[in-house]
Amino acid sequence: MKNEKKTKEYKIKVPVYATEKISSNLTYEDSISRLETVLKVYSENINFPRVAFRRNNKTQQKVIQKIETFRKQIGEDAESIPLLLLKVTTYNTNLLDGYTEEPDGSIKVFGTRTKVGSEKNYMVFYPNFVGIVPNLQVNWLVFTYIDTNKIDSEMTNTAKLVISSVLSLKHVQITREDILSKIKSKKVPLFQIRYTGIEKDINDIKDQYKQYLIESKLKKDKSETFKDIPFELAQELLSEEMNEYQIREAKFIYGNSEYKLIKKLSKTISEEYNEFDVLVAESKNIFEEAAEHTFNDHFVLFEDEMDKMYDHDYIVDKITPIITNYIISYDV
Repeated sequence: MKNEKKTKEYKIKVPVYATEKISSNLTYEDSISRLETVLKVYSENINFPRVAFRRNNKTQQKVIQKIETFRKQIGEDAESIPLLLLKVTTYNTNLLDGYTEEPDGSIKVFGTRTKVGSEKNYMVFYPNFVGIVPNLQVNWLVFTYIDTNKIDSEMTNTAKLVISSVLSLKHVQITREDILSKIKSKKVPLFQIRYTGIEKDINDIKDQYKQYLIESKLKKDKSETFKDIPFELAQELLSEEMNEYQIREAKFIYGNSEYKLIKKLSKTISEEYNEFDVLVAESKNIFEEAAEHTFNDHFVLFEDEMDKMYDHDYIVDKITPIITNYIISYDV
């Protein structure tokens, strides 16, 4: 018996973002309607400034051109919850290098005003209500649909632009203490810690080259991964000095949830005490810390489902279990 050809599978990633919770007496309908109104004004008012993003030291820009909305719901009619599917059209412009070539051989070279567009960028906005009146709070959970034609970072940047710049919503802000308090009583299934740094290095330069050398740097990169490590030991690693490195990135991974602590060298100061306060001339490193919580889930798209990839009902149907999974584990 011949082996049957296995259907090809594609992993569709769905990273999740949460906005800050606010006290509110809104209903589901109020929340959806307000979001629709803001997005309609942005998309239909040609005089409204377009939101654009440019990476540091790059000329190319990503622009959010328009956003279409589609009302959907999850659950049975009596207990259904409305949500909003967003279809975001973007384009890249100010392209200084590139061209298109048609099958007939005709070529068009990009100019600074050329627009390379993408109109099928989808994300689901789910209104999340927490608590009861009069202490009801609400926020948006944003499920970003990264299909097989999209680059992860491009799509997540688009989602962040929509959330923060188009809708003026704030991401959940968490601190180092928030993260450590949530995980301190647990074993850490996967703990990753990475150190990176740059230092001047001229020791290995031969004498005949030294008079011409104007700069030499040595980049250091060290990573360690631990499985089922007790939290106390992970915390000990986080308390160690970073004398040789400028950046430390630690990740606590629990299934689809990832908690990240980033410590970066921000500046070095020289302390000088005198007249009996002792300590004369000593350098001191000042570090800044940031904390992040991300939730990344996915589903499988089979090759014979490719024609459904941009079907609205298909997208919502596939994201619905991820919404449920996130809410069950919702802790930020």
